[in-house]
Amino acid sequence: MKSNPFVNISIYIDKKYNDQIYDKLVKKGSDKVEDYPFETKKDLFLASACVGAKNNNFEKLSGPTHNPFSGETFDPKIDIPILLALAFKKEKDVEILLEPKKVIEIAQGWANGGIEILKDEILGNPGRPLYNLVNFVLKKGRIV
Repeated sequence: MKSNPFVNISIYIDKKYNDQIYDKLVKKGSDKVEDYPFETKKDLFLASACVGAKNNNFEKLSGPTHNPFSGETFDPKIDIPILLALAFKKEKDVEILLEPKKVIEIAQGWANGGIEILKDEILGNPGRPLYNLVNFVLKKGRIV
């Protein structure tokens, strides 16, 4: 894949999750990786979407939303194949891969369904967030 079909698409998350989870787990200039295990909100979004898909927990966005980043942030070689796989998992039809806005809507639903699971595992257990994330991945075998 040579280009990013999501360049002009905004990514949305439930507004309550921005303050409750995203701001608590994303680096924000901190060097304390043990407390902020995700480098960017995009990284947490993708992890949440994978967890949501793994657990078949799809929840459409409802209510107030927040736009933490733009689709141009997605790396064509790493992130976009993940997004396409998540869309295919939901729709079971390759035609969905030709609809960038629909792919993003699906990813948002998976991320919305997975963020609470990540919150419970990373912030809901004693210990530092990075170690809780590692334990979660080891316990589950993998996120996806």
